[in-house]
Amino acid sequence: MNILSKLSPINLFEEKKKFFADPSYNPQFIYEDEVSEDQLLSYGVPTSHYLKLAKRIVKQAFDGKSESDLEKERGKELTREEVTEKIKLFLQMHDLENRFGIIWSSSFVARTSINATTIKLRLPVKFREQDLLGMLYHEIGTHGLRRINYEQQPWYKKKNKYGFSSHLKTEEGLASLHSLIPLKNKLSYTSALRYLSIKQAQESSFVDTYQFINKYIKDPDRCFTSTFRTKRGMTDTKNPGGYTKDLVYFEGLVDVWQYLSKNDFQIDHLYFGRLAKEDVEKAIEMNSEFEPLLPSFYVTNKEKYKKEMIKIGQDNMLDQL
Repeated sequence: MNILSKLSPINLFEEKKKFFADPSYNPQFIYEDEVSEDQLLSYGVPTSHYLKLAKRIVKQAFDGKSESDLEKERGKELTREEVTEKIKLFLQMHDLENRFGIIWSSSFVARTSINATTIKLRLPVKFREQDLLGMLYHEIGTHGLRRINYEQQPWYKKKNKYGFSSHLKTEEGLASLHSLIPLKNKLSYTSALRYLSIKQAQESSFVDTYQFINKYIKDPDRCFTSTFRTKRGMTDTKNPGGYTKDLVYFEGLVDVWQYLSKNDFQIDHLYFGRLAKEDVEKAIEMNSEFEPLLPSFYVTNKEKYKKEMIKIGQDNMLDQL
């Protein structure tokens, strides 16, 4: 059983009902298999270096604005047909229309996810114009293309043999940066708030974490889901702790931007596959003639890409670190 399956309580629905019936109740989750503290903390814990920045970003984003206000800034809501059409167009631009199928379902947990052959989207539809472009840049333009390039490498499925490190922080950091490019408001407040929520969960109960997140996410159902993401893996959620994997999004965003800044915002080598930025030189050495498939938002205008990334750095104060 993989870690995400192990982190899914068999009584989640029942405990959610109890919580909404009594907001002072800390859910008591039951799991099929026990999850160790080492597994919950395998991605580390939030640190002061990133926490200070995350607080500044969240404070600036929500200054005089609600989450609803921020959401409306991202353009009009799209229909399922409009979303499907734009995804197919983006796939065609990269000659990938025969590679990925599109599946819609109300049973999916994540709004969007991508694997080797499928793009999964959750119903009901929840996309605005800028959101959708950000998703395409994130899921297909980053995860999808890096996966395809990875499949052509001599170290494909042999990363341990050749001493490659975990790619997750670089993977999600680069994807998170790319999802900000189409947005007028380029503050990375979603990943920053998630980072602060993990810190809160490590120090307090489910109830206290929910109340912290609820200052920013007013919708009760979405607030519960966000709280659960940080407290999953805990049996008695009145205790501090939880799963910290989500911190890779914010830490990765910061670290990858700094890497790109030092490399004139050239992303070619990061697209050699699903690799950490620390392993770029090793990947080049093993396949120096490789020409990666790159996203259209980069190859069509590299100067524009560079300007957008510089603006993301300025708006999120990454250039001040």
